Order: sequence, then structure tokens, then C-alpha cells
Amino acid sequence: MITLDIQGFQELQDELMKELNALKSDKVVTVGIHEEAGNVESGDITMAGLGATHEFGAEIKHPGGTSYGYASKAAADRDEVRFLKIGAGYMQLGVTQAHTIDIPARPWLEPGVASATPEVLLTIQDGMEAGQSMDQILDTVGVVAAAAVKIYMTELKTPPNAASTIRKKGSSNPLIDSGAMRASVTHKVSIGPVTEGLE
Repeated sequence: MITLDIQGFQELQDELMKELNALKSDKVVTVGIHEEAGNVESGDITMAGLGATHEFGAEIKHPGGTSYGYASKAAADRDEVRFLKIGAGYMQLGVTQAHTIDIPARPWLEPGVASATPEVLLTIQDGMEAGQSMDQILDTVGVVAAAAVKIYMTELKTPPNAASTIRKKGSSNPLIDSGAMRASVTHKVSIGPVTEGLE
């Protein structure tokens, strides 16, 4: 395993910020789930909205009416109660009442981008030394930061999913189900200032 130890990290960061400010570009790079990602497969929420729900948490007022009971005779023998699709299952025991579902915050974007800081600073330094344009530097920074966010999402473990959620999707990773949200993380170089998302 290779460990990168950056000596004088704060000094490097301060110097790079001075040089970047001297370039006076009106361009910015944004990293995350952009509007162009569209809706999730079910179509009832945007991919960006799903990302925000995980980043900040949410409280959902559920109207109730979901059937629950035994999915099979074997499940009944084990007294294993699950939510059932309408008309499905071995035995319906009842339907849920109106209730609130609390989705805990699982910050992934801000800490994911922050995890890329050392590599981003080196990327900026390398780009400036190579005489790259601001657009080129920002594009490379976006690639680096987006990749770091995806790694962070993949490795996130807490807070864990409920046992019923793990059973349903077959995975314990709280942010990864089909992988569509992670795949939607991109970067975009545009003219600032940023008018939406995290600042």
C-alpha cells in the first residue's frame, strides 16, 4: 500500500489559491448529480432529489394502506412478517396506518469531495505548471473529485440500512442499490456563480 504524505499542505493550498485568484476566471466546476440526470427509474423523484434525500435525510408522510403478512406458508411457520404486494402472499394480516418514515442523513457529496482535496490541489498545481487553460484544469479537477465521491459512496457504511431494506435489495451498502445514483455523479464546467446545490 502506497501512502502519500504531503509536506506543507496548508502552504501549498494557500499558494495555489493565490495563483488561481490571479487568473480571475469566471468559470466554476460543479460535482454531484446535475439536473440532466433526470428522474429515478420509478419516475416519482429526480435523481438529484434522491441524492439530496440521502445527503440531508428526510421525513416522509406515508398515507398507509400497505398490506403486510406472510409471503408463504414457510414464512408463516417462521412467523416472518413482510410487506406484501396487493393480492400476493400466503396470508394478509392487515394494512398499515398512516405513519412517518424517517430517512437518516447519509452525507456523501460534501465529504466525498473533501476526500479528494489533496489530489485536487496536486492536479491544479500540475495543470498550472503544464500551462493548461483554466477550462482544462477545472475539467480535470472535476474528474478527480467525481471519482472520489463515487469511491466514498461505495465505501459508506453508516448509518446502516434497516434489516428489511437489506433483505429487499440484497445489499448492506446504504447508498448503493442498482448503482444508478452513483453512476449519475458527474462534473460540469460552467460560468459561475453556482445557483443551486451545495455551496
